[in-house]
Amino acid sequence: MDTNKAYVELDIEEVRSNKWWHHRWFKIACISFIILSILTITLILMLKFVILVPEKLDSTTTITTTISTLTITSISTSTSSTTSTSTTISTTTTTTTTTPSKTPSTATAITTSTTTSISTTTTARHSGWSNTGNTTDGREKHTASLLGNGKVLVTGGSYANTILNSSELYESSTEIWTTAGKMKDGRDYHTATVLGSGKVLVAGGFNGVTILNTAELYDPSTGSWTTTHNMNQARQGHTASLLADGSVLVTGGFGEQVFLDHAELYDPSTETWTTTGSMKARRDYHTATVLANGKVLVTGGFNSEIIVGTAELYDPSTETWITTGNMAEARDGHTASLLPNGKVLVIGGFSQHTFKNTAELYDSLTETWASTSNMKDTRDYHTATILTNGNVLVTGGSYGGITQNSTELYDSSTEIWITTGSMNNARQNHQAVLLKDGKVLVTGGSNGGRALHTAELYDPSTRTLTTVDKMNNIQDSHEISPLING
Repeated sequence: MDTNKAYVELDIEEVRSNKWWHHRWFKIACISFIILSILTITLILMLKFVILVPEKLDSTTTITTTISTLTITSISTSTSSTTSTSTTISTTTTTTTTTPSKTPSTATAITTSTTTSISTTTTARHSGWSNTGNTTDGREKHTASLLGNGKVLVTGGSYANTILNSSELYESSTEIWTTAGKMKDGRDYHTATVLGSGKVLVAGGFNGVTILNTAELYDPSTGSWTTTHNMNQARQGHTASLLADGSVLVTGGFGEQVFLDHAELYDPSTETWTTTGSMKARRDYHTATVLANGKVLVTGGFNSEIIVGTAELYDPSTETWITTGNMAEARDGHTASLLPNGKVLVIGGFSQHTFKNTAELYDSLTETWASTSNMKDTRDYHTATILTNGNVLVTGGSYGGITQNSTELYDSSTEIWITTGSMNNARQNHQAVLLKDGKVLVTGGSNGGRALHTAELYDPSTRTLTTVDKMNNIQDSHEISPLING
């Protein structure tokens, strides 16, 4: 009995001993887990805020290297002579930063960072023409004349095989086109001349059926058209020049199945025409330029057989014609411009199956011809406009059936040609008018057989072109009248 009791007591003690160890190991495990967790959190915090991130920088050394590259690019295409110059500046900057820093272990770490930045600045220097909108309609083979009030009168022409009798006005201050009534006759290949009275004399041309000898007057003060006496000779492709005495000299052209050498004078005071002798050669698509001495220089043209290289002078005081030496090259479809020094610049045209880029000067004092530098582009049926600074602006034209939008300037003092960008529209048989503010208005013309409705402005002060409001009809192969009032 005592023995069994002793065994029972031993079992109880053993159970108690096992419970105690179980509680002790449980406490040890909990304490170990807590300690391990604390160590883990501490390690994470040290890695995040102490070891991996250095303390505040003590010093910084920066080395900067800058490399700049200047590139000037000039692009020129011969077909359109579009010239633009751009300046590109590339700057490469390399920055190296060396930073000593202290870590928690008091060791010194050197951190080096290199930053390279490249900046490119491109400045385009446009010597050309810029847009400002299109015109409404268009016409070809019309005329354009600067009026005393600063407006530009555009008359006649043709569009889609329709001969126009309409006219319209361009207001340079607002750049807006408005209608200006209708002529009595529809006509193209005619002339328009601003008279001393401010009226505009329109003469000759083609009405789609016959060549005309009719003439009419536009009065800007009333905005109306009236007929005046007929010319003695029907003609198209002729010239009309305002003389010092106020009369108008009409020369050459093409009549009824014949090229003309005939010339006649219009007297605004009597509104009558009188013949004034004949030129030495028959010609159309020629030029006529009033010289500083009052004489009229006629050059080139076509006479059904050959392109003419001769030149002749008309003397208003004697109403006679005399030859004055031949040009260096025969040409038609050319231009002739009176320079400030009194010489006449003849450029471009067509001759002997060849389009011309040549130019020559006529000296009225010696009545001789001399070559000058060639244009950049070959062209005929272009325009040439004397700017207020005496330079000559040449625009558009045709070369081998290709209509051009290129333009260039002739410096009359140095006799050098400079490209000045491109028009917004390629055109030939167009016209250009020098406005009172010094800008040049370019209107109408054709491109690929299609009459143009566009009009553009060239600003010599900025060398840019802007398009203006639309004309009411499309135009091409038109003329500009001599400017006597602005």
